[in-house]
Amino acid sequence: MMLEKTNITEIAAQLEGYFTHLSVGEVDDYTAYLSRFKGRYIFHQHDKDEMYVVLEGEVVIEYADGGSVTLKPNDALVVEAGAEHRSISAKGALVLMFKHSGMFAEY
Repeated sequence: MMLEKTNITEIAAQLEGYFTHLSVGEVDDYTAYLSRFKGRYIFHQHDKDEMYVVLEGEVVIEYADGGSVTLKPNDALVVEAGAEHRSISAKGALVLMFKHSGMFAEY
């Protein structure tokens, strides 16, 4: 039995730059990553669903088909597998992402 806890604030302080990520922990086949978003990321897609939870700031998830969803603190969104999308954050945001383990190796 593991009794270690993780502190999001401490991990956030270790982030170096935007669109970098650090692992917060793993649950089964998924990893929770902490990242800071600022600017526009590239359009991309994944073989598995992923979830975004905005902790600070605001993020727009834009889909290649023209749709978009604005996420503010405490908002969450699941992006379904195969959906071409990108994130946009004008002022910067702190985001907790749940991705299938190894997903960052895809692109």
